[in-house]
Amino acid sequence: MTARSRLVSRYSLAVLAVLLAALLHAALDPVWGGRIPFVAFYPAVVFVAWFAGMGPGLLATVLSALLITRAWLVAPSVSAEGHVVALAFFVSAGVTVSFLVAARDRARDSVDLLLRHTPLGLAIHDADFRYVRVNRALAEMNGLAPGAHRGRTVREVLGDAAADLLEPLLQRVHTTRRPVTVDSLRVPLSDDPSEKGERYFSLIYSPILDGRGRVTGTTASVVEVTARVRAEQALDHERELLQTIIDTIPAMITMFTPDTRVLRLNREFERVTGWTAAEAQRVDFMAACYPDAEYRAMVRRHMEAPEPGWLDLEMTTKSGGVVQTSWSNVRLSDGSRVGIGVDITERKAHEAELVAARATAERANRAKDEFLAMLGHELRNPLSAIGSAVAVLERLRVDDLRGTRATQIIARQTQHLARLMDDLLDVGRVVTGKIILEPRAMDLLAAARRAVATLRAAGVTERHDVSVDGRPVWVTGDATRLEQVVTNLVSNALKFTPAGGTIRVWTGVEGGEALLRVSDSGVGMSPDLLPRIFDLFVQGDQPPERASGGLGIGLTLVRQLVELHGGRVEARSAGAGQGSVFTIRLPVARTTVSDDAGGRQAGVAPCRILVVEDNADARDMLLALLTLDRHEVVTAADGPAGVDAALRLRPDVALVDIGLPGLNGYEVARRIRATESGRAIKLIALTGYGQSEDTRQAREAGFDLHLVKPVEPGRLDEALRALRPTDAQP
Repeated sequence: MTARSRLVSRYSLAVLAVLLAALLHAALDPVWGGRIPFVAFYPAVVFVAWFAGMGPGLLATVLSALLITRAWLVAPSVSAEGHVVALAFFVSAGVTVSFLVAARDRARDSVDLLLRHTPLGLAIHDADFRYVRVNRALAEMNGLAPGAHRGRTVREVLGDAAADLLEPLLQRVHTTRRPVTVDSLRVPLSDDPSEKGERYFSLIYSPILDGRGRVTGTTASVVEVTARVRAEQALDHERELLQTIIDTIPAMITMFTPDTRVLRLNREFERVTGWTAAEAQRVDFMAACYPDAEYRAMVRRHMEAPEPGWLDLEMTTKSGGVVQTSWSNVRLSDGSRVGIGVDITERKAHEAELVAARATAERANRAKDEFLAMLGHELRNPLSAIGSAVAVLERLRVDDLRGTRATQIIARQTQHLARLMDDLLDVGRVVTGKIILEPRAMDLLAAARRAVATLRAAGVTERHDVSVDGRPVWVTGDATRLEQVVTNLVSNALKFTPAGGTIRVWTGVEGGEALLRVSDSGVGMSPDLLPRIFDLFVQGDQPPERASGGLGIGLTLVRQLVELHGGRVEARSAGAGQGSVFTIRLPVARTTVSDDAGGRQAGVAPCRILVVEDNADARDMLLALLTLDRHEVVTAADGPAGVDAALRLRPDVALVDIGLPGLNGYEVARRIRATESGRAIKLIALTGYGQSEDTRQAREAGFDLHLVKPVEPGRLDEALRALRPTDAQP
C-alpha cells in the first residue's frame, strides 16, 4: 500500500466513523429527547484519533460538531447558550484527544527508530519466555525477521542447545527479580556454519515488574562479541606461545618497569638464580641480585644506556651463591626494559683454566729456556776446553802424522758439535722471537765465500768439488746469520751428495732481488718431500747407518733466518738422484759500504790478559793458547779472585766466564767498572750462555764484548784486535 492510499484510507475512516455516529444519534435521539446530542460522537472521535491519527481525529471532531449543530438548528432542544457551551466542550475534547494521540505516535516512532538503528540487540519476553517484541539488530543476530519472533519461545527460535543455556538465566530473573549479566556466553547455533555452530554473546536479562512487584516478563539486551572473543583467544594463544618460547630458550629473559620493578622472569632465569617472578616482586630485586651499591649503580647505568650492548656481570642467586652472566638490555617505547642474559659461569671457568694453563705453559717455556741455556752452558764449557786444546796442538805442530790426523778429527767434530748445538738453540730463539739481528750493508758474495772457507778450513769439503761464483750483491743483513744460512745450506748439500759430487754456490741479482743459489749433484728429493723440507726435524732419505748425521733442524733455521731478513727461500729437485737447488731471495740494499767482515790482519799485538774461568781444563787451555800467541796471561778460578786480580794487576783485557762461583761474571764486571782503574780494562764475557737476554745483561754489567763458547781462535783474535789498547806493551 502506498503512502497516498494509506492517507486516503485514514481520512475515509474518519468520515465513515462520523456517519455511523450520526446514524446512532438519529436512532437514539427519540429515547433521550435531544438532551444529550454529543454522546454518540465522543466514541467516534476517540476511535478515529487512536487508530487513524491526529489529522483524521480533528476531521472527525469538525464533522461531528457540524452535524450536531445542524440537528440543533432543525429542532433546538436546549437554549443557544447551552448548545454553545456543550459544543465547546466537545470540540475541546476532540482536539485534546487528537493531540495526545499524535504525541503518543511521535514517541512510538522515536522508540521504533532507536530500536531499528541501535547495534544493541533488544527484546521483550513474556512470562512464558515468548518474544513480545524484537528489534532489527537482535533479529539479524538470530537470523529471522522481527515479525517471525513474535509469539514464539526462545527454544522455538534458537533451538534446544541455545535454549538449554538461556532458559535457566530467564528463570533466575523470574525467581530473584534481579538482572542477570553474562559477559561472554558461548551459544551453539547449528545453523551458522561460518562460525562452526558457535558464537559468543554478552547479554543482560532484566525483570519487568507490575504494580504489585510481580515479574510479568523480561527485557533482553544482547551484543555479539564473537570477534572480540576470537581476538582474545588468538591473543591468549600468542601469549602462551611467546611464554613457551621464552621458557624454553636457553637464555635468561627479564622484563622490568622503568623503575626496575620486575614484571616477568622466564624459566631459565629461575633455573640459574633460583628466583621466581612472584618472589622477585616482593623484594628489592636489584639489591638482592647486586648487593654492592656501587656495582648496582653500574648495572643501572648499563640498563639505562640508549644503545643495547653486552656486559659481563656477577649476580647473587637466591641461595647466596654467585653466577657469572652476560646481559644486554633493550628499552621499549613505554620505558620498560627487556633483558637478555646467558649463564657464562662455565665459560668463565674455562677461560680461567685457559689462563692457568697458559701461565703453566709460560712457566714451562721459561723453564725450557732456562734448561736450554744451562744445557748450552754446560755443553759449551767442555767444547771450549776441547777447542782450545786443539788450537794448542795445531800451534805446537805435532810431527807425528797420526797425531796431526787425530787433531784434525777432534777439531772437525768439535766444530760439528758446536754447530749442532747452535742450530738447536737458534731454532728455539727464532720461533719465540728472541733472536736479535744486527743488520748492516754487506756483500752477499763475500759472506758466501767466508762461510765456504770456514767449512774448507774444518776439512769437511775435502771429498767434494765445492765452488763459489757470481757477482757481488749488497744486502742489508746480519753477516753472522747470513753466513750461518750459507753454512747450513752447503752442509746440507755435503750430507746428501756422494763423494766426488759437485756443489755450486752462486750469487747475483734477478728481478730486482738479491739471489743466493746453492745447487748440488746429490740424491735429490722426492715430490712428496719438497713441500715439507723446511719443517722442523724433517730429513731426506738416508742410509740405515745415518752416515750423514744431522737433527733435521738446519733447513728450518735457514727459512726462519731468511724470513727475518724479509726474504724467502725455496727448494727444487727433479727427483731422486737428480740433485737439489735451494734459492734464497733477499731485498737489495740501497747503499753499499766496504765489507771487511772476516778480514784478517797479521797477528795481534801481545798484551796482558786476565782469564777468570772456574773450569780447570778450559782455563788451562786458554792459558796455553794465549801464551803461544805471546800474551802475558794471568788466571783466576772464581769471581772474588778475578776482581782482586783485575784491580791488583790492571790487565789490558779480561776474559770473564759468567757462571763463576762466589761472584758471577756480571757482578765481577760491575765491581771492576766501579773502580777508577777498572774502567780502562777491556772486558770480554766468555760464556756458555748465548741468548739475546744474556748479551743485554752483559752489556749492562759493563762488558765490551760477549763471546759464546766454544770460541774459535780466529774469532778470539778478532775480539782482541778490536779491543787492543793503543798503549799495549809486549
